[in-house]
Amino acid sequence: MRGPAILTPESAAMTFARSLITLAIIEAGTLLALVGIAVPVKYLLGLPVLVTIIGPVHGAVFVLFIAATLIAWIRGMIDVLGVLRLGIGAMIPFGGLVNERWLRRELTRPQG
Repeated sequence: MRGPAILTPESAAMTFARSLITLAIIEAGTLLALVGIAVPVKYLLGLPVLVTIIGPVHGAVFVLFIAATLIAWIRGMIDVLGVLRLGIGAMIPFGGLVNERWLRRELTRPQG
């Protein structure tokens, strides 16, 4: 039987990095669902129900993503240009997917 896992600063940083990458993917998905499905259904079919569901979900995920981005900046994981890149990318459909690839390269490369 294994003992409790020891959380080192390095493993905590990697866990946070994976969480930020996951949030980027979820944020991109909710934005695409909102813009690509819910809004067209609202305006083409006159059914606003999807916007009332997906809109707040996307809003919550967006706020979490921006908060996590700011935490990554405070921790020195990304610089100010990275914060701007992620923030702008989060507002553009498919931008979150570009953000995810950039984050994966930026946060998983060896430091030094």
